[in-house]
Amino acid sequence: MPTIKEMNARMDALNKEWLTNFKPLYRAGTNLKRVMYKRIFGTGNKGGYNSNMDSLPTFPYSTTPIYVDPNSVRNAPASFKFGKKTIDSKGKTKKGKPIKSLYFPEGYAQLKTKTSATLPLQLSGNLKGGFFQSEVVKDGLSVSVTLPDSEVDKADGLQYGNRNFKGYGTIFQPTDIEQEEFLELHGQYVVDVINELLK
Repeated sequence: MPTIKEMNARMDALNKEWLTNFKPLYRAGTNLKRVMYKRIFGTGNKGGYNSNMDSLPTFPYSTTPIYVDPNSVRNAPASFKFGKKTIDSKGKTKKGKPIKSLYFPEGYAQLKTKTSATLPLQLSGNLKGGFFQSEVVKDGLSVSVTLPDSEVDKADGLQYGNRNFKGYGTIFQPTDIEQEEFLELHGQYVVDVINELLK
C-alpha cells in the first residue's frame, strides 16, 4: 500500500499528464462517437434517428415502383413532362401531349438518378464513411466528435435544409441520453484510473 506522500506524488503526476492527455475523457468520447454512429445511420433493418429521435432516411432509396406528377419534379428534362413529338400531315412538328404521371419501375432510386432535381440526400455514402473514419479530436481537457471537412456542407444541408428541402433537424449532436452515458462512462474511467493508482 503506497504512503500518503507517494499517493500525492502519483496524483500530481497524473494531474499533469491529464492536462495534455486526458485518457478517460478520450475513451468516453470514442464511445460517444460509436453510439452516435449507430443512432444516426441505423443497424440491421432499423433506420437512423436525428438528435430528437425522429426517423432519418438512412437506407438506400426505395426501388418500389412509383407514379409521380411531372410538375412535382423540378428541373426534369422536357421528355418527363411531354409525350413524344409528332409530325402532322403538313410536315410540321407538334409538341407531345402533357404527361399526367410518370412511371418509375425502379422507384425513387430511379427518379433520383434520372432527374437533376435537388432531392433529399441519404445519410449514406461518403457522409457515413466519413463520420465513421473521422477522428475524435483530443485537445487537453476537451474532446470533439467531428466530420471530415468535405462532408460538413452536406451535413449542414441535411440538418438545416436548403432551397425547398427543410432539413431533418439536428443530427450530429448527442441526444440527452447519449450525453448522460458519456458523462457516466467518463466518471467510471476516471475512477478506474485512480483505483489502479491506489494499488
